[in-house]
Amino acid sequence: MKKITFVILSVLIVSCGKKKEEVSTAQEVSQTSVKTSENSDEFDIAKIPVSDKDLGVFPYLNPPENYCYGVCSNWKGAVEQKDIKDFDKEYFAVNGKLIPVEGKALKVVIEKNRSKDPAAFNSLLVEKAYEKAILDLGGVQVNNVSVAKEEIDRIGKENLMSATYGNSIDFNGLDRIKTYVIRTNSKEVWIQFSLLNEESGKITILEKAAAEVPKVEKITSSQMKKDINESGKAVLNINFDNNKATLTADGKIVADEILKLLNENPELKLSIEGHTDNNGTKEHNKKLSLDRATTIYTYLTDKGIKSDRLQTKGFGQDNPLAANDSDLNKAKNRRVELVKI
Repeated sequence: MKKITFVILSVLIVSCGKKKEEVSTAQEVSQTSVKTSENSDEFDIAKIPVSDKDLGVFPYLNPPENYCYGVCSNWKGAVEQKDIKDFDKEYFAVNGKLIPVEGKALKVVIEKNRSKDPAAFNSLLVEKAYEKAILDLGGVQVNNVSVAKEEIDRIGKENLMSATYGNSIDFNGLDRIKTYVIRTNSKEVWIQFSLLNEESGKITILEKAAAEVPKVEKITSSQMKKDINESGKAVLNINFDNNKATLTADGKIVADEILKLLNENPELKLSIEGHTDNNGTKEHNKKLSLDRATTIYTYLTDKGIKSDRLQTKGFGQDNPLAANDSDLNKAKNRRVELVKI
């Protein structure tokens, strides 16, 4: 299996004769777009030609030569699994309209590796390098026009600009967003990048896929009791507001089951222990995990459970159940454990 590494000079040097003609042809092909109606949801993937090229493995495209993804001092020549989201939703521009696409995604910043080449980041050169590589794989450009402010407002900024490093929709460069689609018999790959200045750019690569939704079983007091009797603790995935210690509606349902467990077993004493994934600093995660354990403690004592039956602890990211290398594993690590005292 292979990944594509760009040779930048092949798209940079334009002199005369045959080389000039080849570059002009590539530019003409790159301007091919798929027409959509005013309703962006009517984009038809069937209108994209099917490529018979071997794409290699996700994310399919390495950065151009002498460039890197992310901080260049940390770049090891290949994308790390921790930078890939197993399932995500991104918005891609098609003829100025934004449409949502779901699947495996990489969102990352493109930077110039000054240790290998001291020259400045060259936006035009990077754009041509990506364009050539994508077209060589049978890709088609579906956006080369500005995204209007009204379109941003229609989707909502909160849905477009997450806190994730490297989002390719940038509100400072809506006239510079390039979007491509590569369609094979088995894959649909979306590539979108914006090159904002002479310092860096952003790229999103997404392979469309349906979600592999994990099975969710209802957490009950009887199951908690069974787990505690067998192993001394019950491991719970309780929903809190993102990066906060406030319970969601679903989280309160689980808290009510803990309340039921304690009322049905009046001799039971529990240590409520919070755990997080490794997003954020250790200090923040330690405090967040303790705050969440305290939220459960307060919820239970407010409903009549005596405080001497409970204690709280927060371990932050220190005791993961799984490696923090995927969204699924991180979800496992965000948990509350009820440990019998």
